[in-house]
Amino acid sequence: MLLLPAAGCVRHVEVHSAEDLSGARIGVLTSMGHHEQLQAAFPGAEFLHYEELPSLCLALRNGKIDALVCREPGLAELLRSNPSLTELPFAEVRDSVAVAFQLSETEMAGRFNAFLRQIREDGTLAGMEANWFAPDAPRTFYHSHVREGVPFRVGIEVGQSGLTVMEDGEETGFEPELMRRFADHMGVPVRFVEMTGTGMIPALVSGRVDALVDAIAPTPERSRSVLFSDPYYRGRLHLVARVPESEAVRQHRTLGSAIRENLFEEGRYLLILRGLWYTLLIMLCSQFLGSILGAGLCWMLLYGPPALRKFAHGYCDFIEGIPIVVLLLFMFYVVFASTPVAAVIVAIIAYSLHFAAGACESFHNGLESVPRSQYEAGAALGFREWETLRYVVLPQAARQILVLFKGKAVALIENTSIVGFIAIQDLTKVTDIIRTQTYNSLIPLVVVGLLYFLLAKLIGWVVDRLGDHLLK
Repeated sequence: MLLLPAAGCVRHVEVHSAEDLSGARIGVLTSMGHHEQLQAAFPGAEFLHYEELPSLCLALRNGKIDALVCREPGLAELLRSNPSLTELPFAEVRDSVAVAFQLSETEMAGRFNAFLRQIREDGTLAGMEANWFAPDAPRTFYHSHVREGVPFRVGIEVGQSGLTVMEDGEETGFEPELMRRFADHMGVPVRFVEMTGTGMIPALVSGRVDALVDAIAPTPERSRSVLFSDPYYRGRLHLVARVPESEAVRQHRTLGSAIRENLFEEGRYLLILRGLWYTLLIMLCSQFLGSILGAGLCWMLLYGPPALRKFAHGYCDFIEGIPIVVLLLFMFYVVFASTPVAAVIVAIIAYSLHFAAGACESFHNGLESVPRSQYEAGAALGFREWETLRYVVLPQAARQILVLFKGKAVALIENTSIVGFIAIQDLTKVTDIIRTQTYNSLIPLVVVGLLYFLLAKLIGWVVDRLGDHLLK
């Protein structure tokens, strides 16, 4: 009998009050900056950091943490979507969040602070809070009034807290309305750049965006990297834990209702189709351009002068020796940081450069598998060098080349799942967006996983049919 080690088991702690959490595992959002106050409220507790509220919620439901701390705006929706969870009272910890600007943008930060004072004094800010946070809030969408001009670019992450949500494929909520009103105040249009938390500070520092609004709590450490505005939201933190009858409550939710909520309500399937389009665009363009570049590198290895051979060898070794995510972030935040090149174009360039190394390896290994005697036989028949390659060598090398090329092409599909790091709403990124709206991970992940599987099978089928055609 195979025994699993006890360390691999999930331990459950019965939580009836905040006092039960001493030494327990508590999940918090990375954007929160109240670690000292929370540690004082829960001495001996282990704090685990998560990037988004749905992941935090899922960890609690699955027993990976014993409780979570969330902001007030996201509390009502979290409890409504998860009847297996309940709020527990605990010592009050005050919360505040602010807009982040570049350290040099003191004038812009000053303009925002003046705007914030104005809407606080005339009651606009209180009306916004009532529109989004009050019980049975109307959640009325605010439309920008300015459409022309150089856009004010705002980095944002949907679902990180209850301050930003996605409805009908458009960012909405308290934070987007605040920035739309601020852009109207400046007389410029606003453009939201959806990105992940890890890429926000590099995007701001490199000038990809003009401001960040992501429920960021100002701290002295963070103030060394960015310039914070005055707080635009103040509230308190809330503690959430599981209730004993969670399993009985969860069973009442049918699979059909979960599918309807995650795919069809508010047209969420359109988000998936848009993500599929971006994934296909990046995948096909990168494979095409990368194949051309790979063929060029292979020619350098086989027929180029020594300098080009060394370059090709060095290029392939270097590119295949670094993670694709590092190359992607380097191209976006360093090489093209100060250019207006779209994120999709940057992704295609990065993936083309990466795929070129794999394609070169496939071509080179396939050609090297053909015995040198075949080259000599072609020369003996009077073929020129390129004719020997075309009519004698390639037909024999094609099978080996296609086997290797197929593996590289399928791997590229899987690697495109990280383009969300540079604000592209591909299949994986839209899954995160849907999860932030429904607090359900099963349906979106199954659907998107199935789409990736079908894409991989499609690419494999195309390469196999191409091989059948070439080997006739």
